[in-house]
Amino acid sequence: MLLVSNGYGEDSFAALILEELLGLAETRGVALEVGIVPLVGEGKAFEGIVQRFPGRVNLLHVSPSFPYGGVYLGSFPQRVFRLLTDAFRGGIRNALAVYRLLRHCPLSFDMVIGVGDILPLLFGLLGTGKKVYLFACAHTDLLRIRKKPYERLGRITALFFRHGTAKVYTRDAPTALWFQSLGIRAEFLGFVGPEIPSGSCREKNILFLPGHRGDWERNFLFLTKTILLARNALASFALHFVFPSEQSAVQIARAIQKARGEFVVPSSFLLGQQSISFSQGDYFARLGSASLVVGFAGTALEYAAFCGIPCIEPCLKDAIQANPHFLTARQALLLREALIPGGDTPEKTARVLQEVLGNLHVFQERAQQFARTTWQGQGEGARNIARDLLSILRTVPPKRQGIEPAVGDSRNGTR
Repeated sequence: MLLVSNGYGEDSFAALILEELLGLAETRGVALEVGIVPLVGEGKAFEGIVQRFPGRVNLLHVSPSFPYGGVYLGSFPQRVFRLLTDAFRGGIRNALAVYRLLRHCPLSFDMVIGVGDILPLLFGLLGTGKKVYLFACAHTDLLRIRKKPYERLGRITALFFRHGTAKVYTRDAPTALWFQSLGIRAEFLGFVGPEIPSGSCREKNILFLPGHRGDWERNFLFLTKTILLARNALASFALHFVFPSEQSAVQIARAIQKARGEFVVPSSFLLGQQSISFSQGDYFARLGSASLVVGFAGTALEYAAFCGIPCIEPCLKDAIQANPHFLTARQALLLREALIPGGDTPEKTARVLQEVLGNLHVFQERAQQFARTTWQGQGEGARNIARDLLSILRTVPPKRQGIEPAVGDSRNGTR
């Protein structure tokens, strides 16, 4: 099996599906081997799986971390500049390397899975010649604002989804119906995301996310200033940062020092009198115990909202993701009642944070109502997708060993 992931946030979804797939294969006695190709980033989300299944799960390619990470928003000159920056800092070279890898890979794949949007589909389809089983993270019916059939998808993307996929698994139920109306073989099998416990374990935990792209350090400093300004309201809460998995311990330590934080143990630091814990790249695991999320990580905030967790998202004019265009054109439509717009300064965001903490249960109820209506109570999406993929994979006829005619063999009509 080949797994092609967009990278960054999409790697988290891919890892969830892959874990379920490997676990089911093991219990059912299916000998499954998986090659993973992340299109952006080093695939850190897969490290644990690779270690648990040595020889059976392999990272076939490691991509560089581009400054803008494939996100090109803002004014037209900004979008062009960011696209060209990524392209000439390794983007073109990386795309060619992935294509050559898949075209000339000595392995024979029985199934190709894509996680993300059209890019994993294109690389999987053109690289292997096989139709792709795609978990489509980027497109959702929630983003449609006009009654046009292709709104927020596009005719070309729909064409590839229609003819280049064996099946499309959607992120929510309305999207499956939308895709089906466009002639795409689509199905919603449940919410793909972390398990969310109920009860007091979520009442006092706040998750801060500086994002994964090139401005993560600036975002971190913004959030630490916000914390200092709202320190009285935060005194009774447990605070946790999730740093990008691609950054080294030295880079993280330097960012903490710039914020005037002091290390107390390897995974926590003091900011003023507030003790703050931190980790890297595991925001999916942390979402399950969060009562509130504050930050700049677009994918993480989207899935926090789908989990019924309220999200405060600051809005900075020159941010890679959390800029005014992104907030109004995507997040406000996608997070709906779960979104709480922050300010464009730490002072404004601190005031918003204080207000939210004063009425946290109200904001949580709004977010939970949004979650109930979007994925309609259907959980275990990763497991259901894994079951479906495994059932399809088991119908693939076994390879016939030792009887294939050679290139010059008379049995194939040549001499």
